[in-house]
Amino acid sequence: MKKKTRHCHSMEPGNQENILFPWKNSPHNLGIVPFFTTRRGGTSQGNWAGFNLGDHVEDRPEDVMRNREILLHALGPQARELIMLNQVHGNRVVQADPTAPRPDADGVVTNRCGVVIGVLTADCVPVLLADPVARVVGAAHAGWRGAAAGVVENTILAMESLGAKKNQLHALIGPAIQAANYEVDLAFRDQLLKPSENKMNEAWQKFFSNGEKADKLEFDLPGYVHARLIKTGIDARLIINLEQCTYALESLFFSHRRAVHRGQAPCGRQFSGIFLVPES
Repeated sequence: MKKKTRHCHSMEPGNQENILFPWKNSPHNLGIVPFFTTRRGGTSQGNWAGFNLGDHVEDRPEDVMRNREILLHALGPQARELIMLNQVHGNRVVQADPTAPRPDADGVVTNRCGVVIGVLTADCVPVLLADPVARVVGAAHAGWRGAAAGVVENTILAMESLGAKKNQLHALIGPAIQAANYEVDLAFRDQLLKPSENKMNEAWQKFFSNGEKADKLEFDLPGYVHARLIKTGIDARLIINLEQCTYALESLFFSHRRAVHRGQAPCGRQFSGIFLVPES
């Protein structure tokens, strides 16, 4: 008997040229579709050109709405609803509810097929999580504040409440600002590494390196998030870091820091999403 396929290439999608599918044609692709949008294509103009998915950055609402329609069409007919969050750089995580008002949260989980969940970013770290056995997915917006406050850990806990198991989780760390372009001051380091019992948190010290100036440091935010994922107990072999820099890859991604440096803020936002394909 022919084995049923549940790969995303069976979805009869629209144009996917502007979207990254890291699990496409992969053995991990077991009825779960994670993706990362780029800035290419779309209808937005100016600072938001072209595939801006954020409706909180002063872009024309009609352009954002059209871009979201383009995204859902590209994902195919099995992507039925798009869930957005009011992201506040915190650690609150919610279960996706298409009938509820948009929640203030930085993490979202679901076990419902066809419900596309995800987070908006323009330098912060997007983390996508999936348990292909329990068929539970999650997404977290991990800026440095949210990451330090435990948003990734809380997302995993919320997934476990739906039946996911930590030893079955796969994780994807999406496009984000990389250390070479993320300069911070010493006060930032001290705030992130708050003393505990008069000792600095040595485990996280390694993610800071010397900057070009004596009073500046470079911070590896994706590496920090990666380490926190491993600390939760996720198998390191099941964590993929795309290692794509939103600041450096201007033709591909929006970058808030790059826009600020050029006096062009606000700028657009990428969307990092994931959804369950109904079993055939």
